[in-house]
Amino acid sequence: MFKKILVLLLISLVFNAFVSAQSGQPKYHVIIDTDGAIDDMRAISMFLAQNDTRVLAITCSQGTLAPDSIFVKVNNLLSAFHREEIPVGLDKNLEKELPPWAAYTQKIKWAANQNSQPVIQKISSGDLISSVFKNYPEKITLVALGSLKTYAEFVGKYPEYVEKIERIVWYNNPYIETDFNESVSLESYTYFKQKNLLMDVVGNNTDHYNVDEAYLETIKNTNSQYAKQIVWVHQHPEIVSRMQAEHLQLWDDLVALYLAVPYLFQTEKAGGEVRYVTVQNDLPDEVVFKAISALLECGQ
Repeated sequence: MFKKILVLLLISLVFNAFVSAQSGQPKYHVIIDTDGAIDDMRAISMFLAQNDTRVLAITCSQGTLAPDSIFVKVNNLLSAFHREEIPVGLDKNLEKELPPWAAYTQKIKWAANQNSQPVIQKISSGDLISSVFKNYPEKITLVALGSLKTYAEFVGKYPEYVEKIERIVWYNNPYIETDFNESVSLESYTYFKQKNLLMDVVGNNTDHYNVDEAYLETIKNTNSQYAKQIVWVHQHPEIVSRMQAEHLQLWDDLVALYLAVPYLFQTEKAGGEVRYVTVQNDLPDEVVFKAISALLECGQ
């Protein structure tokens, strides 16, 4: 009984947090770097739904997929949400093999009317990020859903913009020897630790928070176009089979949720300006799913 009351209280606090955030003034000004994984699609949708977050640009860097493939998916997703005003940058291909799950990820459409070659001018990620920093008056949070390579190269080339970086928020499980996002560019994480920039490393170090029917049923209960798009994408047979096998979890989604409702998370100093961020101990799946549902409903 006590646990049920606690769950209801937490859910109430989450909804109140989103209601109080409807000021019209963004709290966060973010650039998002994505490597094309399916959890990136969910995370980007969550960021776009947040009223207190302004997405300034999205860059595409190699990780799960090659940059050209990611570029198509991101632009089609933005078109589906009528958010074509957000510019998309393109990183260069790395001399690395794509991971085993790239084959099935490539098949997943991020939007129903997917164009293979959107008619959009291509700009390099570095040029796009520097143009945003040059012209934007507020400090900017760099969100990394893949490796840190794109941002490391940007900071190395444009050190004059370091003072305008609010912080870096990166998805990478710090409790395993080398998570995938870190392995793509090991030197980039080392570089940022030495730069002593504020960095929150968000991870899911549990066996909880599976992307499953309970998750989908929870977000279905909103009128949000962002929730509907996530549900539509997760009807792909390749994803359904992985959901049934419990091979999908909330990963990069937690980065967007952390910025929106940080009190659902706990932080641990990791040395220098680096902090490890994880969901509060024993937080029920229902609370996390409801929090995501409330976040998505902001953008209905």
